[in-house]
Amino acid sequence: MEVWHNIRNRDNPVSWVNMVWFGQCIPRHSFHLWLVIKNKLRTQDRLRVWEAGSETNLRLMCCPLCQHDRDSRDHLFFSCDFASQVWREVRAMVDMDTVSGSWVSILEWMERYSNSNTLDRVVCKLVIAAASYYIWQERNNRLFNRSQGSVSQIAEKIKHTVQLRLMDFKLQKRMDYKRVVTRWQIPERVLIEDPG
Repeated sequence: MEVWHNIRNRDNPVSWVNMVWFGQCIPRHSFHLWLVIKNKLRTQDRLRVWEAGSETNLRLMCCPLCQHDRDSRDHLFFSCDFASQVWREVRAMVDMDTVSGSWVSILEWMERYSNSNTLDRVVCKLVIAAASYYIWQERNNRLFNRSQGSVSQIAEKIKHTVQLRLMDFKLQKRMDYKRVVTRWQIPERVLIEDPG
């Protein structure tokens, strides 16, 4: 065990750890969000650093979602016109209107509320992770499968995924949960009686 502790590289704790890894997370979304935060996705700006392909091909690259800028983490989440529309639609479900579509703004919000376990904040965490996951999935579908989803289709996937995850929670019939339950259309049969 001592050898393990000696060879294991331990970085300083990061302020956003509980934003990514929390009890109610969707593991594949959390893993993806971790890659986004660490800027480890294979976006076009990173390919350029690796000098993949000819210079001519790199100049022709553009974001598969909006057909403008080269895709990068900061562009895809959520400055790209397409991603920005998806983000506006889903952030309205969690009252994150003050959080712009810039990655810096989203990261600041994550750092500020990372340790919060209120239902509202947990739902926000789920929405951010699901939005980044499905935007990336749409980007890859357009690049590799030649299929395209609309803004409303992607937003509905995100909303549906979060709704299904919420239905798995043991939500009590509490007044402070009523707004979340109503907004996300959680059936009454899912709710349990408040023991207090």
